[in-house]
Amino acid sequence: MFKKSLSLAFFTLFFSSCVSMAPNLKLSNDDTIPKNFKNYQQIDEKSDISLDSFLIDENLKSIVNLALENNKDLRIALLRVEESKSLYRIEESNLYPKIDANGSFSRDKKEEIIKNNYKASVGTVFELDLFGKNRSLNDAAKNSFFATQYALNSTKLALISQTINSYLSLASNLENLNLQKEINKNLSSVYELTQKKFNAGVINKEDLLSSLAMLKESENQIIVYENLVQIDINSLELLIGSNLNENLIPKNLKKDDSYLALLKSGINSDILLSRPDIKELEYKLRAKNANIGAARAAFFPSISLTANTGFASSSLNNLFSNPNSFWQLSPSINIPIFNAGENSAKLDLSKTQKEIALNEYQKGIQTAFKEINDALIVRKNIYTKLENQKELTTTVEDTYKIALNSYKIGYGSYLNMLIAQKAYINSQKALVQTYLEELENRVEIFKTLGGNID
Repeated sequence: MFKKSLSLAFFTLFFSSCVSMAPNLKLSNDDTIPKNFKNYQQIDEKSDISLDSFLIDENLKSIVNLALENNKDLRIALLRVEESKSLYRIEESNLYPKIDANGSFSRDKKEEIIKNNYKASVGTVFELDLFGKNRSLNDAAKNSFFATQYALNSTKLALISQTINSYLSLASNLENLNLQKEINKNLSSVYELTQKKFNAGVINKEDLLSSLAMLKESENQIIVYENLVQIDINSLELLIGSNLNENLIPKNLKKDDSYLALLKSGINSDILLSRPDIKELEYKLRAKNANIGAARAAFFPSISLTANTGFASSSLNNLFSNPNSFWQLSPSINIPIFNAGENSAKLDLSKTQKEIALNEYQKGIQTAFKEINDALIVRKNIYTKLENQKELTTTVEDTYKIALNSYKIGYGSYLNMLIAQKAYINSQKALVQTYLEELENRVEIFKTLGGNID
């Protein structure tokens, strides 16, 4: 009986080996991908940087690793991959015969005669995939599974970028908070000096009130930055899925290269094709293309095979003897004749869905190219902007010191000192913001180039 079952299984597998009717998908990206990026050196080989090399600061590394371990969005994406994998396995199982073993017993009475019936059998049920319907559905499920894997990588990359930017935002707000506290000390001393001059009748009350207003505005700014610091900590705790250890909180914003590395070599435009979001769109396109094969196969007959072999007897003790053996082969065919255009509509639908996926794929490449160009144009000018802001801050600071000292000894006017003071405060904050922009640009380049996160 077992040999008969194996023979039936091999018989069905033989007839199921067929070629998919899905169209041959050739992705030509020559017209979609420009030859090179703007404002960056072009090279022949792909150049990238790993996540471990990209992250230099140890505290930042620890926080990113916590996010990768505990983040709920990432866990959901992982479950999506497992879900897609299960669907793929379900479709893959349809490529093989289903073999089941059955046993039954019945007892009946007819004309005062009681009769027992025993039966044991092994059977297979299988659809002969002569026109590749199951093969196409399996390919669609497989490509959908690959798409979810790349969607997971996209989620990882977005999570890494968001975590790094939140950490840098926290560092910059702490820097601004410390700066604002220092400014507040200066404003407090200026207000005390102004109050003494007012009491001595040297200046009018308007100057005193202006100085007090500046001091109160500074105190409110301290509260604003304290709130922003706490909001950044809350954001990081959401991303890492746990409380943020105080030892991992930065003291200020470091103004050097100790946070993140920078990809300094040239970039090949083909790197676009390695971005996880582009790979996800590619495999979604392949899945839609495979569905066309299944829709085409629906126009052709489907052949199913049911086969059974086993033993049947009215006596249990001689159930498995040769005289009681049986076998049965029941092929069936279903020929589509009229279905009111359902198959044609399904084929048109699958072709339209493929065209949509193709355009989404091409648009994804164009969008990725724009994102990289945007990041590179910022990188081209960021150091010039940073140096200009440093010089501006130094100049404004010197101007403020001169105006403040002149005001203290009674030569300078309060208005000049006030103008210099505001310019000094704004330039200090702008410098911190420029340092933050430079670091965020490194993150953006890493992200838009696809980030080697494996």
